[in-house]
Amino acid sequence: MNQDDSLLKFEVPEIIYGLGALGKIGQCAKRLGGEKVFLVTDPGILAAGWIDETIKYLEQEDLEYVLYDNVVTNPRDFQVEQGVQLYLQKGCDVIVAVGGGSPIDTAKGVAILASNHGSISEYEGCNKIDQPIPPLVCAPTTAGTGADVTQFAVITDTRKRMKMTILSRAITPDISVVDPNLLKTKPPELIAATGMDTLTHAFEAYVSSLSWSMTDPHAIHAVELVAKHLVDAVKYRSLTALEGMSIACLEAGIAFSNAILGAVHALAHPLGGFYDIHHGVANAILLPAVVRRNIEHSIEKYARLAIAMGSDTRGMTQEEAAMSVLGCIDRLTDELQLPKKLSEVGVRRKDIPSMADRAQYDICMLTNPCTYEVDEIKNIYAEAW
Repeated sequence: MNQDDSLLKFEVPEIIYGLGALGKIGQCAKRLGGEKVFLVTDPGILAAGWIDETIKYLEQEDLEYVLYDNVVTNPRDFQVEQGVQLYLQKGCDVIVAVGGGSPIDTAKGVAILASNHGSISEYEGCNKIDQPIPPLVCAPTTAGTGADVTQFAVITDTRKRMKMTILSRAITPDISVVDPNLLKTKPPELIAATGMDTLTHAFEAYVSSLSWSMTDPHAIHAVELVAKHLVDAVKYRSLTALEGMSIACLEAGIAFSNAILGAVHALAHPLGGFYDIHHGVANAILLPAVVRRNIEHSIEKYARLAIAMGSDTRGMTQEEAAMSVLGCIDRLTDELQLPKKLSEVGVRRKDIPSMADRAQYDICMLTNPCTYEVDEIKNIYAEAW
């Protein structure tokens, strides 16, 4: 074995956390050497007023800015390429993303092309980025994607109708500014969907073949926080619950950035490419079907996840304890009133073979506790349908 294969690395950005943390975003951009900020967001965040506030903090530091908000859920390749044209044309030197995973992934795509050039599709896969990206500061407005602390970006290839996963430590943001106040303006259905994304990140990172003693505590604590706070965050948007979900998202992101993910994400990505389904909803539907098949390959870990979800496993065998996690997921999905079947969100059964072909080669499948051939992937989709 190559000596490098036995070495482990754990990487996180600088994190500024707390109520009012957004007020530090101008200082962050400035101390990274910024003079003209490329500010990436989406129309919803703009309408919620958070960009006006961000601009105020940039101006306090005498920073110029260029606003780019041509971003949608499941961001498109052409939006990244339009963004980098504007970035270069205006002579920007630092990127600030305020939003959920879509603006942050768009910002990462712009950053890649700003220094590496070409087409964003050229960077699909693992470690294909040669040149350092411009400084990147992120302020997440959802407690779901963890994109503000990860080495992942997911962009839709509109020609192929598929999501491209880009994995490189080069795109880990420099600074994450996490302000739970930003979650207050999110509608309940979005809090629910992004919360299930957080839960899936934590589950998959914990059972990943690359998990280790630095990632496991973050993954487990994230699950505990989701079990404790997600329903309250959706129903009441209490500040305590929103703070709990902010930390859950942060820790799940840290865990999966370093341990990678698994089959749920591998199967969810084609759903976004084919149908533009919200990623958190796709994960929520697929999670039980994947866990049911994964359990026998990681019984001890799923038993621990059941405890983190609140299952009383006293008197159970380890296998029974592991299986009880499925009931925990089912009850949570019921409480959140999220769809449980792909057919409920418009997925056509005839598309399953094509989606399975793509899921089989998704980079996230590589770290699932076991390998699934294409026929088994079809069966998982069919069970979730």
